[in-house]
Amino acid sequence: MSPVIVIAFAWGWVAPAEPPAESVVRAMFDAFNRHDAEAMATLYADDARLLSSDFCSPRTGRADVLRTYRALFEAYPDIHDDIEDIVVQDDRVTVRFVARSGQGISAMALPITTWVIVRQGLIRLDESTFDTAGRPCSP
Repeated sequence: MSPVIVIAFAWGWVAPAEPPAESVVRAMFDAFNRHDAEAMATLYADDARLLSSDFCSPRTGRADVLRTYRALFEAYPDIHDDIEDIVVQDDRVTVRFVARSGQGISAMALPITTWVIVRQGLIRLDESTFDTAGRPCSP
């Protein structure tokens, strides 16, 4: 047995636990409400999938997270999310919230439901659904 393994075992070393899925999702909403797209991107896996009612096709990875949220913060300078419900089951988190803005393209109070899968402390899937009111999808 390697001396490092023996020492780690003797000292009761335990691998760091991954953060609970709900903590990761709440951190994502906190970063959103601060308009911190960079902090949001660090919570996503390199190959995370982003799906939304207004996307023409799925978006993938941290670069698309940055692109998506930077554009949203520019279009709605005061946008913020008010969480109404969170349901957690293992690595899956469902959040029902209202996105609100009084500035930008138009005022809104948009109810949204998002399904998130968190594995190894990172968001792997973020799928949001809401009424697009007939607006065309965005690439």
